[in-house]
Amino acid sequence: MKTDVFISGDCIISPLGMGSKLNFEQLLTGETAIAPVDDATLADHRIHAARIADHQWIGKIRNASGYTRLETLSILAIQQLIDAHSIPVDRRTLVLLSTTKGNVSLLHNPEAQFPENRIYLAEMAHAIQHYFGFANAPITISNACISGALALSVARQLLQYSDTYDQALVVGGDEISKFIVSGFEAFQALSDGRCRPFDRDRNGLNLGEAIAAAYVTKKATDDAVRIKAAASFNDANHISGPSRTGEGLYRSIREAMQLAGEPMLDFISAHGTATVYNDEMEAIALHRAGLSDTPLHSLKAYYGHTLGASGLLETILGIHSLRANRLIPSLGFQHTGTSKPLNLITQPTERPLGTFLKTASGFGGCNIAMIFEKV
Repeated sequence: MKTDVFISGDCIISPLGMGSKLNFEQLLTGETAIAPVDDATLADHRIHAARIADHQWIGKIRNASGYTRLETLSILAIQQLIDAHSIPVDRRTLVLLSTTKGNVSLLHNPEAQFPENRIYLAEMAHAIQHYFGFANAPITISNACISGALALSVARQLLQYSDTYDQALVVGGDEISKFIVSGFEAFQALSDGRCRPFDRDRNGLNLGEAIAAAYVTKKATDDAVRIKAAASFNDANHISGPSRTGEGLYRSIREAMQLAGEPMLDFISAHGTATVYNDEMEAIALHRAGLSDTPLHSLKAYYGHTLGASGLLETILGIHSLRANRLIPSLGFQHTGTSKPLNLITQPTERPLGTFLKTASGFGGCNIAMIFEKV
């Protein structure tokens, strides 16, 4: 039997600090984590990115040397939720891990004291399961840059239609590595400064690091937010280039809106990478869906593109917007830069909020749209 599913707790670890509340407050003051980075292990020249300071987390978990940096950060985020909500680790708790590249940084770190197979996503998931003693092996979701949002959607489906689980822990994370930097440079997709989503003068994205975790339940708490609807379509347009008509994202949005009963949206949390083609595609898809006038932001100029964490990270911050009745500005936007106009949020705004749409798109033509509603 279908049942409602809610996000009842969350945690963010980012360059702006530990905790979702702190991260949300930082955004309202216009704080950005993106800065010049000179690191020869990433690139032989300066890049602009958002990196988590390692010194904050050293020694925070048991047997820290037995876990990679990304595993350590993921464990810390999960532990925050388990402690805050007394979440059991038995078979009634579903665990999902979303990441695009996992421990790929081990490719360029031959001195790391880990076996070669630790680079596999399943091995990372196993390490996290072993740390907590989870009865269930984590389900790993790796579907380009929609991974974080898709993991939430999968958790919702499994809780909705199955009596096997009572709750789910969804964690998403990626870190910056030479592999990832070189890949985006090959596409000529990196900005030479802080990115400017949807702006006329945008010239590429910034990479970022973050861990985001959500506690998903069948029972609503006082400040829970309902996962109202989710839809995902792949337009198979190109291995890296988005559809010129926004077909996959348009279909995802329309399906989600229909499933949710055509709600009035208070704002849209867009993917908004600040590349020329992604932002144009999103504007076209939103125009086709009749949502050009809905207030919209991208959070990429605060955190950079956090890959497998981005959909989950930005959903959590959207949830905090609902709870606080505050709209987060889209940092860096000054001039309309897409063929179809959008209603970009440029100032922190206080107003009653109840429902928002989260969109994400990724390589290979994948797209997802999710609608969240304040209980």
